[in-house]
Amino acid sequence: MRKIKLFMFLGAITMVLAFGTTALAKKINWRMGSTWTPAINLYKGDQEMIKYVGEMTGGNFEIKWFPSGSLMKAFEYFDACSKGVVEMAGDWPSYWAGKDPAFDFLGSFPFGFTNMDYINWMYDWGGLELMQELYGKYGMTYFSLGATPMESGFRTTEKTGPIKSIADYKGKKLRTPSRATIWILEQVGATPVKLPGGEIYLAVERGTLDGAEFSSPGIDWEMGFAEITKYWSVPCWFQPSSQVGTMVNLKAYNSLSKENQAILRYGAQAAAIRATAFYDTDSGRAIEKFIAKGTQIFALPEADLDKLEALAGQYCLMQAKESKAYAKLLKSQMEYLKEYKDWRDMSGRFGQGSTPKYVDNVLAELKKLGY
Repeated sequence: MRKIKLFMFLGAITMVLAFGTTALAKKINWRMGSTWTPAINLYKGDQEMIKYVGEMTGGNFEIKWFPSGSLMKAFEYFDACSKGVVEMAGDWPSYWAGKDPAFDFLGSFPFGFTNMDYINWMYDWGGLELMQELYGKYGMTYFSLGATPMESGFRTTEKTGPIKSIADYKGKKLRTPSRATIWILEQVGATPVKLPGGEIYLAVERGTLDGAEFSSPGIDWEMGFAEITKYWSVPCWFQPSSQVGTMVNLKAYNSLSKENQAILRYGAQAAAIRATAFYDTDSGRAIEKFIAKGTQIFALPEADLDKLEALAGQYCLMQAKESKAYAKLLKSQMEYLKEYKDWRDMSGRFGQGSTPKYVDNVLAELKKLGY
């Protein structure tokens, strides 16, 4: 009888081992807040990551997603995740530039990184580790969940009229959240307004704003901007890409097993690839929809773009003097752009993006500052 019981016990152990350790794992339930509402499909990477993590753990690691406004307002999630009120929060890093100017470089920057530049820099140039180092000062780590292609640029109402040149920015109240873009617009006479994405539609519709920008064409379309704007100014010099991701409370992350940390880390990386592809292709689909709806498109002259680019170079050097973290990130990105320049130029029509004219000057000035 004892032998029979022993064989039964050994058989049970064998079955458990055959199914893997996840069968005995304690179920993990996390909450993930988001700076995005359901109308803003920048949550694509959030949703993909949640799905991948669930699938790879057999449902033992469940992440419940809460859009902006459901638990708290969009701009409250940084402190909430830092304090562990939520384990994760989807974001656009430039929202947090008020905490440290360095965050502005992680979301986007005028005449800066394309989506592929962000991917190259994060995964093969040490960029992701620098991002995690910055978030680490606030009790968090960070994972990218994708990067948009060039954003749309400013959309203005029929009453406001089109933006065809730098001169047309003067006197206009335009929504934009980036501190760099805000400063540049102020230099050319505009009145920039920082406003969460979920509040843009009503502000433009009611005439509180003369125009606004938010994201790439596919995302702008889903937000209903074709219904409230008439004119579209291109290119989007101030956001050649927007890198979005998720903040993760560091204590919560460190409490995970090494296996689940890896699953979360690589689940985020897989989601970033999927989301980046979606944002890029969805932009192409949306252009035709805007044109069919009556949107008129105007391009800024190259000479005006050169003037705006020079202002971007001035701004980043100003900020480097205020924040060591900013200077460190700035140097890393400028060195990447300089290193990549020859290949970008050689690739020509078969490559992507361009190298800002201010790169060499910024690197020289950073060297003088001791970086």
